[in-house]
Amino acid sequence: MTDLDPISFCREMVREDDRERYDCCLFAPSSLQPRLWTLYAFNQEIAKTRENVSEEALGQIRLQWWRDVVQELREGITRDHPVVQAMSRELTNPDVLDLLDRLIDAREQDLYDDGPADFDALVSYADGVGGILSEAALRLSVNSEDANPLIARSRSVGKAWAMLGLVRAIPFHWASNRNYLPDDKGRASLATTDADKMFELAAPSIEKMLTFVSDELGQVTSTQCKVPPAAQHVFLPLVLVQSNLLALRRAHNNPFKAQEIGVFNRLWSLFKASFKTNLG
Repeated sequence: MTDLDPISFCREMVREDDRERYDCCLFAPSSLQPRLWTLYAFNQEIAKTRENVSEEALGQIRLQWWRDVVQELREGITRDHPVVQAMSRELTNPDVLDLLDRLIDAREQDLYDDGPADFDALVSYADGVGGILSEAALRLSVNSEDANPLIARSRSVGKAWAMLGLVRAIPFHWASNRNYLPDDKGRASLATTDADKMFELAAPSIEKMLTFVSDELGQVTSTQCKVPPAAQHVFLPLVLVQSNLLALRRAHNNPFKAQEIGVFNRLWSLFKASFKTNLG
Protein backbone atom coordinates (compact mmCIF):
# COMPACT_ATOMS: atom_id res chain seq x y z
CA MET A 1 0.00 0.00 0.00
CA THR A 2 2.89 2.38 0.76
CA ASP A 3 6.67 2.51 0.76
CA LEU A 4 6.65 4.28 4.13
CA ASP A 5 6.88 2.39 7.40
CA PRO A 6 3.60 2.52 9.39
CA ILE A 7 4.66 5.32 11.76
CA SER A 8 6.00 7.49 8.93
CA PHE A 9 2.78 6.86 7.02
CA CYS A 10 0.76 8.08 10.02
CA ARG A 11 2.99 11.09 10.52
CA GLU A 12 2.62 12.17 6.89
CA MET A 13 -1.14 11.68 7.02
CA VAL A 14 -1.43 13.93 10.06
CA ARG A 15 0.92 16.52 8.53
CA GLU A 16 -1.21 16.68 5.40
CA ASP A 17 -4.71 16.41 6.88
CA ASP A 18 -4.52 17.81 10.42
CA ARG A 19 -1.73 20.37 10.37
CA GLU A 20 -2.62 22.16 13.59
CA ARG A 21 -2.53 18.95 15.65
CA TYR A 22 0.65 18.00 13.81
CA ASP A 23 2.25 21.25 14.94
CA CYS A 24 1.22 20.59 18.55
CA CYS A 25 2.79 17.12 18.36
CA LEU A 26 6.12 18.66 17.40
CA PHE A 27 6.37 19.94 20.97
CA ALA A 28 5.71 16.51 22.53
CA PRO A 29 8.66 14.38 23.69
CA SER A 30 10.10 12.52 20.72
CA SER A 31 9.46 9.20 22.46
CA LEU A 32 5.71 9.95 22.48
CA GLN A 33 5.38 11.22 18.94
CA PRO A 34 4.91 7.82 17.23
CA ARG A 35 1.85 7.03 19.34
CA LEU A 36 0.45 10.52 18.76
CA TRP A 37 0.92 10.30 14.98
CA THR A 38 -0.86 6.94 15.18
CA LEU A 39 -3.76 8.24 17.28
CA TYR A 40 -4.33 11.24 15.04
CA ALA A 41 -3.99 9.18 11.85
CA PHE A 42 -6.67 6.82 13.18
CA ASN A 43 -8.77 9.90 13.91
CA GLN A 44 -8.33 11.07 10.32
CA GLU A 45 -9.33 7.67 8.97
CA ILE A 46 -12.69 7.82 10.72
CA ALA A 47 -13.17 11.61 10.40
CA LYS A 48 -12.98 11.50 6.60
CA THR A 49 -15.57 8.71 6.29
CA ARG A 50 -18.26 11.07 4.98
CA GLU A 51 -15.92 12.40 2.27
CA ASN A 52 -14.95 8.91 1.11
CA VAL A 53 -18.35 7.28 0.69
CA SER A 54 -21.28 7.96 -1.60
CA GLU A 55 -24.06 6.97 0.77
CA GLU A 56 -24.81 6.50 4.46
CA ALA A 57 -24.83 2.70 4.36
CA LEU A 58 -21.29 2.61 2.97
CA GLY A 59 -20.20 4.94 5.74
CA GLN A 60 -21.65 2.58 8.31
CA ILE A 61 -19.70 -0.28 6.74
CA ARG A 62 -16.46 1.73 6.85
CA LEU A 63 -16.96 2.64 10.52
CA GLN A 64 -17.77 -0.98 11.36
CA TRP A 65 -14.51 -2.00 9.67
CA TRP A 66 -12.65 0.22 12.14
CA ARG A 67 -14.71 -1.10 15.07
CA ASP A 68 -13.61 -4.58 14.06
CA VAL A 69 -10.00 -3.37 13.86
CA VAL A 70 -10.12 -2.09 17.44
CA GLN A 71 -11.66 -5.32 18.72
CA GLU A 72 -9.08 -7.41 16.86
CA LEU A 73 -6.27 -5.37 18.37
CA ARG A 74 -7.54 -6.43 21.79
CA GLU A 75 -7.23 -10.02 20.57
CA GLY A 76 -3.74 -9.56 19.12
CA ILE A 77 -4.90 -9.54 15.47
CA THR A 78 -3.47 -6.95 13.06
CA ARG A 79 -4.83 -6.24 9.60
CA ASP A 80 -2.64 -5.40 6.60
CA HIS A 81 -3.10 -1.63 6.75
CA PRO A 82 -0.36 0.85 7.74
CA VAL A 83 -2.47 2.69 10.31
CA VAL A 84 -3.64 -0.58 11.85
CA GLN A 85 -0.05 -1.85 11.96
CA ALA A 86 1.00 1.33 13.74
CA MET A 87 -1.92 0.96 16.14
CA SER A 88 -0.80 -2.58 17.02
CA ARG A 89 2.52 -1.12 18.21
CA GLU A 90 1.45 2.16 19.76
CA LEU A 91 -2.21 2.01 20.86
CA THR A 92 -2.22 -1.00 23.16
CA ASN A 93 -3.56 0.72 26.30
CA PRO A 94 -6.99 -0.89 27.03
CA ASP A 95 -8.45 2.43 28.21
CA VAL A 96 -7.36 4.08 24.97
CA LEU A 97 -8.88 1.29 22.88
CA ASP A 98 -12.18 1.83 24.69
CA LEU A 99 -11.95 5.54 23.85
CA LEU A 100 -11.36 4.69 20.18
CA ASP A 101 -14.66 2.78 20.14
CA ARG A 102 -16.39 5.88 21.45
CA LEU A 103 -14.72 8.06 18.82
CA ILE A 104 -16.09 5.80 16.11
CA ASP A 105 -19.58 5.97 17.61
CA ALA A 106 -19.43 9.78 17.67
CA ARG A 107 -18.41 9.89 14.01
CA GLU A 108 -21.69 8.27 12.97
CA GLN A 109 -23.23 11.75 13.23
CA ASP A 110 -21.14 12.80 10.22
CA LEU A 111 -23.09 10.44 7.98
CA TYR A 112 -26.42 12.25 8.42
CA ASP A 113 -27.56 15.47 6.72
CA ASP A 114 -30.00 16.70 9.37
CA GLY A 115 -27.46 17.93 11.92
CA PRO A 116 -27.81 17.73 15.72
CA ALA A 117 -31.32 17.88 17.14
CA ASP A 118 -30.46 20.60 19.66
CA PHE A 119 -27.52 22.32 21.31
CA ASP A 120 -27.07 19.56 23.87
CA ALA A 121 -26.65 17.09 21.02
CA LEU A 122 -24.07 19.39 19.44
CA VAL A 123 -22.13 19.54 22.72
CA SER A 124 -22.26 15.75 22.95
CA TYR A 125 -20.85 15.52 19.43
CA ALA A 126 -18.02 17.97 20.27
CA ASP A 127 -17.15 15.90 23.32
CA GLY A 128 -17.33 12.68 21.32
CA VAL A 129 -15.01 13.78 18.52
CA GLY A 130 -12.85 16.26 20.44
CA GLY A 131 -13.01 15.63 24.17
CA ILE A 132 -12.49 11.89 23.87
CA LEU A 133 -9.61 12.35 21.42
CA SER A 134 -7.91 14.74 23.84
CA GLU A 135 -8.35 12.30 26.72
CA ALA A 136 -6.85 9.52 24.61
CA ALA A 137 -3.80 11.69 23.88
CA LEU A 138 -3.44 12.37 27.59
CA ARG A 139 -3.67 8.68 28.50
CA LEU A 140 -1.03 7.86 25.88
CA SER A 141 1.32 10.42 27.40
CA VAL A 142 1.31 9.80 31.15
CA ASN A 143 0.36 7.04 33.57
CA SER A 144 -3.10 6.85 35.09
CA GLU A 145 -2.04 8.46 38.36
CA ASP A 146 -0.83 11.57 36.54
CA ALA A 147 -3.65 11.52 33.99
CA ASN A 148 -6.66 11.30 36.30
CA PRO A 149 -6.47 14.85 37.74
CA LEU A 150 -6.21 16.24 34.21
CA ILE A 151 -8.89 14.25 32.38
CA ALA A 152 -11.71 16.78 32.81
CA ARG A 153 -9.46 19.62 31.68
CA SER A 154 -8.19 17.65 28.70
CA ARG A 155 -11.79 16.95 27.70
CA SER A 156 -12.58 20.67 27.92
CA VAL A 157 -9.65 21.46 25.62
CA GLY A 158 -10.88 18.88 23.12
CA LYS A 159 -14.50 20.04 23.28
CA ALA A 160 -13.50 23.68 22.80
CA TRP A 161 -11.24 22.81 19.87
CA ALA A 162 -13.93 20.69 18.20
CA MET A 163 -16.69 23.27 18.68
CA LEU A 164 -14.48 26.06 17.38
CA GLY A 165 -13.54 23.86 14.44
CA LEU A 166 -17.21 23.44 13.56
CA VAL A 167 -17.63 27.22 13.45
CA ARG A 168 -14.49 27.69 11.35
CA ALA A 169 -15.67 24.96 8.96
CA ILE A 170 -19.15 26.42 8.39
CA PRO A 171 -18.25 27.78 4.90
CA PHE A 172 -16.90 24.37 3.86
CA HIS A 173 -19.81 22.44 5.34
CA TRP A 174 -22.35 24.86 3.82
CA ALA A 175 -20.77 24.42 0.37
CA SER A 176 -20.82 20.64 0.87
CA ASN A 177 -24.47 20.62 1.99
CA ARG A 178 -23.50 19.41 5.46
CA ASN A 179 -25.07 20.83 8.58
CA TYR A 180 -23.72 20.82 12.14
CA LEU A 181 -25.89 23.69 13.41
CA PRO A 182 -28.62 22.57 15.79
CA ASP A 183 -32.42 22.53 15.39
CA ASP A 184 -34.58 24.16 12.69
CA LYS A 185 -32.48 27.32 12.51
CA GLY A 186 -29.50 25.25 11.50
CA ARG A 187 -31.44 23.53 8.75
CA ALA A 188 -32.83 26.85 7.51
CA SER A 189 -29.38 28.43 7.32
CA LEU A 190 -28.08 25.48 5.32
CA ALA A 191 -30.92 25.81 2.79
CA THR A 192 -30.06 29.32 1.57
CA THR A 193 -27.63 29.82 -1.31
CA ASP A 194 -26.46 33.29 -0.23
CA ALA A 195 -23.48 33.44 2.17
CA ASP A 196 -24.60 36.66 3.86
CA LYS A 197 -28.09 35.28 4.41
CA MET A 198 -26.63 32.01 5.64
CA PHE A 199 -24.56 33.83 8.24
CA GLU A 200 -27.53 35.98 9.29
CA LEU A 201 -29.61 32.87 9.94
CA ALA A 202 -26.74 31.03 11.63
CA ALA A 203 -25.54 33.96 13.78
CA PRO A 204 -27.50 33.04 16.97
CA SER A 205 -26.20 29.46 16.83
CA ILE A 206 -22.65 30.65 16.16
CA GLU A 207 -22.78 33.01 19.14
CA LYS A 208 -23.93 30.17 21.37
CA MET A 209 -21.18 27.90 20.02
CA LEU A 210 -18.46 30.49 20.63
CA THR A 211 -19.78 31.22 24.12
CA PHE A 212 -19.48 27.49 24.81
CA VAL A 213 -15.86 27.61 23.60
CA SER A 214 -15.12 30.51 25.98
CA ASP A 215 -16.78 28.68 28.87
CA GLU A 216 -14.70 25.54 28.24
CA LEU A 217 -11.53 27.65 28.19
CA GLY A 218 -12.60 28.99 31.56
CA GLN A 219 -13.02 25.44 32.86
CA VAL A 220 -9.42 24.70 31.94
CA THR A 221 -7.84 27.82 33.39
CA SER A 222 -10.09 28.57 36.38
CA THR A 223 -7.75 26.93 38.89
CA GLN A 224 -4.01 26.31 38.80
CA CYS A 225 -2.95 22.78 38.03
CA LYS A 226 0.56 21.51 37.31
CA VAL A 227 0.92 19.63 34.04
CA PRO A 228 3.61 16.94 33.69
CA PRO A 229 6.03 17.84 30.87
CA ALA A 230 4.99 14.77 28.88
CA ALA A 231 1.36 15.96 28.83
CA GLN A 232 1.92 19.58 27.89
CA HIS A 233 1.23 18.96 24.22
CA VAL A 234 -2.34 17.92 25.13
CA PHE A 235 -3.02 21.46 26.33
CA LEU A 236 -1.15 23.37 23.61
CA PRO A 237 -4.33 23.63 21.48
CA LEU A 238 -5.51 26.12 24.12
CA VAL A 239 -3.38 28.81 22.52
CA LEU A 240 -4.80 27.97 19.09
CA VAL A 241 -8.35 28.08 20.43
CA GLN A 242 -7.69 31.48 21.97
CA SER A 243 -6.12 32.98 18.85
CA ASN A 244 -8.77 31.63 16.48
CA LEU A 245 -11.57 32.68 18.82
CA LEU A 246 -10.12 36.21 18.82
CA ALA A 247 -9.94 36.17 15.01
CA LEU A 248 -13.61 35.20 14.81
CA ARG A 249 -14.64 37.85 17.32
CA ARG A 250 -12.77 40.47 15.26
CA ALA A 251 -14.77 39.34 12.24
CA HIS A 252 -18.00 39.72 14.26
CA ASN A 253 -18.28 35.92 14.52
CA ASN A 254 -18.47 35.55 10.74
CA PRO A 255 -16.46 32.48 9.65
CA PHE A 256 -16.74 33.61 6.03
CA LYS A 257 -14.64 36.68 6.90
CA ALA A 258 -12.40 35.56 9.78
CA GLN A 259 -8.68 35.59 9.04
CA GLU A 260 -6.77 32.35 9.47
CA ILE A 261 -3.73 32.39 11.77
CA GLY A 262 -0.49 32.24 9.76
CA VAL A 263 1.89 29.30 10.09
CA PHE A 264 4.69 31.37 11.63
CA ASN A 265 2.38 32.98 14.21
CA ARG A 266 0.89 29.60 15.05
CA LEU A 267 4.26 27.95 15.62
CA TRP A 268 5.58 30.93 17.57
CA SER A 269 2.53 30.88 19.85
CA LEU A 270 2.92 27.15 20.42
CA PHE A 271 6.62 27.56 21.12
CA LYS A 272 5.97 30.17 23.81
CA ALA A 273 3.14 28.17 25.35
CA SER A 274 5.30 25.01 25.47
CA PHE A 275 7.33 26.54 28.31
CA LYS A 276 4.32 26.80 30.63
CA THR A 277 4.04 24.17 33.36
CA ASN A 278 0.74 25.26 34.90
CA LEU A 279 -2.84 25.64 33.76
CA GLY A 280 -4.52 28.76 35.04
